[in-house]
Amino acid sequence: MEALFDTSILSWNIKGAHNNNAKRNLKDLIRKHQPTFMEVLETHVPFAKLSVFWSNMGYIPVHIIEANGHSGGTWLLQHSASNIISTVLYSNLYSITFSISRGNATTAFTCIYVSPNHTQRPNIWNYLMNIGQTIDVPWMLIGDFNETLLPSDQRGGIYHHSRATLFSHFMNNSKLLELTTTCGHFTWHRTNNDIRILSKKLDRSIASVDWRVSFPEAFVEVLCRLHSDHNPLLIRFGGIPLARGPRPFHFEAAWIDHNDYADLVKSSWISQNHNITAALAKVQENSITFNQDVSGNIFKRKKHVENRLKGVQSYLERVDSYRHTLLEKELQQEYNHILFQEEMLWYQKSREQWVKFGDKNTSFFHAQTIIRRKRNRIHRLQLSNGIWTSDSSILQEEAQKYFKNFFCGHQHSPNNTFHEGAPPTIDDIEKLSLTKPITKNEVFTSLNSMKPYKAPDLDGFHCIFFKQY
Repeated sequence: MEALFDTSILSWNIKGAHNNNAKRNLKDLIRKHQPTFMEVLETHVPFAKLSVFWSNMGYIPVHIIEANGHSGGTWLLQHSASNIISTVLYSNLYSITFSISRGNATTAFTCIYVSPNHTQRPNIWNYLMNIGQTIDVPWMLIGDFNETLLPSDQRGGIYHHSRATLFSHFMNNSKLLELTTTCGHFTWHRTNNDIRILSKKLDRSIASVDWRVSFPEAFVEVLCRLHSDHNPLLIRFGGIPLARGPRPFHFEAAWIDHNDYADLVKSSWISQNHNITAALAKVQENSITFNQDVSGNIFKRKKHVENRLKGVQSYLERVDSYRHTLLEKELQQEYNHILFQEEMLWYQKSREQWVKFGDKNTSFFHAQTIIRRKRNRIHRLQLSNGIWTSDSSILQEEAQKYFKNFFCGHQHSPNNTFHEGAPPTIDDIEKLSLTKPITKNEVFTSLNSMKPYKAPDLDGFHCIFFKQY
């Protein structure tokens, strides 16, 4: 899907597209973000009245749902300079489902404006579920869903649990996940006499697990609300490019399953005369070489074995060969072994400990890994001068500066002198328990009480390494 990583969609419930303020804000958004696709909701005006405006801005219509009088209206437009092929698959009064492709990469989207009449929403959820069953490529939906999902999705007003439950059932039955959102939570606001009385998260983007895996860096940015009572949403499929330094070492639990890895650990340990610090450093060094030369990339090995298996099976369709039959069985066993290692890899990275390892939940673990990474990612910071930045080099510089000041700056030492009463004391038995040597059994018990796949120490080794070796 890398061919589509530079794609972006800007979705905005504009509440009337014809007035001058609306057009000025549209121009400003396009200049700032240059989205590949524009989804404009509640246009309240025929598209023909703004066709020249969009042509001047460099956008062509993909599909238009005209407004009904002064209500509704959905415009889907594409930048004319884009070489992406877009094809409309389904359309009704409330949604446009289309596919986009470039090269071999294809994905599907639904631009959505759900009716403000809550009695019509169950039919819309059923309609979308039926569409989802016909789509066999990664699928993402974005727009105004006119519904909250959780009590935390609104501030003020009444939370309607029954309506939210229907929305939740639609997402669960369609196996859809909500995409990571930054720069704000609520997307719609109602004011009375310039006092905000109600805020809700009505606009959002949700996607299938396949879409989340295909575009791991994608996230939704809630843009500043300047005209409508809705905030525009911007989704970048490839995320924001980050300046990356050298990656730290991380022990891969899948190495344990390799026949040669135990010998690597043993030889590394012996070569350093059992000095723990030096031995771990040697294991690190040898593990990196082992991963490059012996274990290799799991996904490349998986693809290589699969291609060999296809070749052998194609040959066996034409010729009966005992040797190739044995080779087929051997490759199938190797492929299953790689699947086991892949599952272990994603299980380790996902840290979803409540799911039992071995349940063949590789796609689930993969999706959870991506979600956790996106949840932990800092997309922007407010600098000391009050300016917000999303520049990756500045983010790294500010993070280093903060922690250097925090840990290396002057720390005020509190006065621990006891001014009143007698200081606490311990008896001789307690003194002896604090100074006695740590036993091997105590270390072993403490080690076994730790979770095997929790975050590693600075040396990059997870607890499972020490449990195993």
